This record gives sequence, C-alpha cells and structure tokens, in this order.
Amino acid sequence: MSNTLTTMIFEKLPEHLFQSDKVGFCRVPGRVNLIGEHTDYNGFSVLPVTIKKEVHCAFSPRKDNEIHLFNEDPRFQHRSFLNAMDISPSPTGSWDNYIKAGVIALNKKFKVRTFPGFNLFINSTLPIATGLSSSSALVITASLVYLKILGKELGRDISRLELAELMAEGEHFVGTRGGGMDQTVILNGEEGHACKIDFFPIRTSLLPLFNDHVFIICDSTIRAQKTGACLNRYNAGPRLCSLVCALMERFLQREIDEPLQIRRLGDFWTGKLCLTYDEILDYAERAIPKEYIGLKEIASLLNMSTQEIRQLWIGEMEEPEKGFPLRARIRHVITEQRRVELSRDALLANDAYTFGKLMNESHQSCAENYEISIPELDMLTQIARKYGAIGSRLTGAGFGGCTVSLVPCEKIDYFMENIEKQYYQKYLGLSSAQGMFVVETCPSASYIN
Repeated sequence: MSNTLTTMIFEKLPEHLFQSDKVGFCRVPGRVNLIGEHTDYNGFSVLPVTIKKEVHCAFSPRKDNEIHLFNEDPRFQHRSFLNAMDISPSPTGSWDNYIKAGVIALNKKFKVRTFPGFNLFINSTLPIATGLSSSSALVITASLVYLKILGKELGRDISRLELAELMAEGEHFVGTRGGGMDQTVILNGEEGHACKIDFFPIRTSLLPLFNDHVFIICDSTIRAQKTGACLNRYNAGPRLCSLVCALMERFLQREIDEPLQIRRLGDFWTGKLCLTYDEILDYAERAIPKEYIGLKEIASLLNMSTQEIRQLWIGEMEEPEKGFPLRARIRHVITEQRRVELSRDALLANDAYTFGKLMNESHQSCAENYEISIPELDMLTQIARKYGAIGSRLTGAGFGGCTVSLVPCEKIDYFMENIEKQYYQKYLGLSSAQGMFVVETCPSASYIN
C-alpha cells in the first residue's frame, strides 16, 4: 500500500526539484470529532477518531534556506518563503501560513540557527473547510517534514504528545485559538478506535468503536472558512470562556477568601477546587447575575474599565444588543464534558443507543448554548435522525462544515439514499449528494517508507 501511494505521489512531482534518492514521504489523516465540541481549550475532554481522508506529501532538502511549496490542487498556487529567525505571516487565508506555523514552532523548540530549506509537494483527499481538520493536518504535515529536514527523530527527539502540544500552540500563528484536540488525535489516533483526549497535561486513551454501527459524515456544503468574520466568531468561544473564568475567579476569591488563579473552566473541576459539574454551574449563576450581561456590567463586576475588558478578553468583538450570553456558554461546556464521559462509558459498554442519545443532546447544546450551528446543520441532523441515525450532530468548529451520524450497519444504504434525496436534492436543490461517506478510521500520522 505504501509503495503504491509513494509511486502515485512521485509521478506528480516537479522533477527538477525532487531527486528520487532524496525524497521523503508522509501521510497525515484528518479527524472527526464524535463528541466534545469546544471543550478542549477549556481543559475538558474530547472524543475524536482519525479518518482515511489524508494529506499525502513528498519532500526534499534544498541547499539554500528557501522553502518552496507545491500543491496538486490548483486552488493553492506555488508559494515560497525564506526560513529565518523571523518569518512574517502571509495575508490571512494563505495556505503557506500553515507550513510557516509548523516551521516556526520547531525553530523555537530546537533553537535552530542554520534554517535549512526544503521543497514540499502536497496531495490531499481531505476536504477543506468542512470541520475535518484540514488546517491542522497541514500544520502536522509541516512538522513531520521539517523534523526530517532538521535530522530529528519523532519519538526520540520529541514525543508524539509533545509535538501535538507544540503544534497546537504553533497554530495560533495562523490566527485560530484552538485547544489541541486536532493535533493530538492526528498524531496519536489508532485504526478502529476513538481517542479520548484529556488536557493540561495531554493524556490519551483508546476506546474500541462499535462493530454493528458506523459513523457517517455528511457535508452541509456550507464552508466554515477560518478567516474574516468566521474567524472572529470561532475565536469568540475561547475569549468568552476566558472572560467567564475571570468573573468566576473574582467571585470565588471573595466567597472562600483565598487567592485563586483560574485559567480555564477545567481548573474548577480538577486541582485545588475539584468542584462537581453541578457546583460549577451553581457558582457560575452566582458569579454571573443574569443570562445576558453587558460590557459595562462586566467591567463593574471586575472593577475594570470597558477598555481593559476589551484589551484582556474580547478585543473588537461586537457587543450583542442583549449582552453576552456567558451563562449559556459555560452551560454548554460543562454539560458537554459530562456527555464525553458518558460517551466513553457507552463505548466500553457497547451501548450505541446511549451514545446516539448523547450526540443528539450535544447538537442541541451546540445550537442553543454555544450558538455555532446554522439552519443547514440543524436540518441535516433532523433528516438524519428521521432516516435511520440514532444520533446526529455537527462536528468541528461549527458555522458550516459537516455532521456526523451514528447509523446501524443494516441501515447504511437506506440512510444515505434518503439523505441524498431529502437534504441534497430537496432541501439544497442539488442533483446529487456532496461529501457524504462512511467513516473509515486509520492509523495516526506517519512517514511512508
């Protein structure tokens, strides 16, 4: 299989840049998050799988410090930049930023001073902007390539968990403020298993998937680009959750008369406080006096100016007319963490019915409490449940992208036929289904010999 793949990639390479005796290859999968949305950066668990939709690449060293990027997809034109101490970002949305993110992070990690160059050719079966982690897959691709160029060995010079954590931080260069789920599962997933990930510090455990049910991905066809207004909406989640932490930290300092430092919502659940889910929600309601709270009232509670609140947490985010729905945000995160733990138990018990029920509850919370769903995703999950899915939810950051549905094996054809008719043809007016497939899990990212 690997020989076939390397041959396929090699046939497409610019011959003058890739000499056969110096070319390396790697494959990097995408991922589907089964449950646990917008919990990772809050310090809570997630439950994704690696999928056989992958970034494949070939790379070769250069004698200068230039990095040249090529992509089989004509939408992504040839790019190049100098590897140096300081690498400036390209305009927002440029695909070379993801390569730069990986290179910069490793330059800092290994204190690189010679800054070697390389050629990189990308061939991918992973759909972009669909919530299947095409962005992080590209960053991980860059990291694996650059490790080889630097003469570093994965597992010896840096562990997979360390690299995942490093790339999660490095991806902030692109402008997204995620929490590390994508990078961790891409580097640590396993075929036939879900990967439960806990954070701060990162830990993983593998759980066998159901034998008599499959997960099916359905593309809403609405693209969730992480640029412009969509990027601001995506980053609003981490920012508002950090603001919630500040409000609860100040309230608890007064309540228990002890110094506290709360960096993320998960800190209430672990460490010094060790609160239960219900206790966290109770303290949140007491610290945040109403469902919607305005900027001036937030400033008053924190004894700060509105300008300081913007500088520290919300930036240029527009204040909603009713105020910020902070209670709803924490309600989603805390109940979603509970759903992840119960989903883990359902997998261990081979209880597909409970798992599906939790997926449905997750989508409802994503839509109502975190407000990351859109009409197309809501409609797609409703149709999925009507035609065979025992659970269906959005997957990924939201605002578009895909749904993931849990379907009994005997209903796969019935489900897919009706999704095509009822959603793609009837609801969207398309002639056929777009981007619908049964999830095939696969091993984590690796080099190809």
